[in-house]
Amino acid sequence: MKIGGYRPSNNWLRRQLDTRWRRWVSWCFMGAVAVSVVMAAFVAPRQSTLRMRYEIAQLTRTVDHLEGEQRRFLLEREVLTSPPVLAADLATLGLVPVSQENVMHLTRDGGLLLTKVTPAKRPPVKPTRRAR
Repeated sequence: MKIGGYRPSNNWLRRQLDTRWRRWVSWCFMGAVAVSVVMAAFVAPRQSTLRMRYEIAQLTRTVDHLEGEQRRFLLEREVLTSPPVLAADLATLGLVPVSQENVMHLTRDGGLLLTKVTPAKRPPVKPTRRAR
């Protein structure tokens, strides 16, 4: 048996869309933007400060290293130009000792005064051979 009856067709009915989801998505998006802006406002200055501190530390290390090298070079120069080292290397450097006749003194008014050497005070001069 077949029951035939009236079956209404609701093709002409259109369901109304729920637009509340758009509002909810826009609120979520606005909240995410607000949180991002606040985080950026707090993090960006701290990040730049931290980066500057690292740069300052690196430059301080570089300056300390260069100052240490400068001190080392000054000490090395002073050792190489010290009178005892130069006196020991006179012959090697081709230098001769200064005689008393060549010594002059500076006076208070800025003039040079030649000291008079008596023969008794003159020390004996050793002949040195020049290195070639």
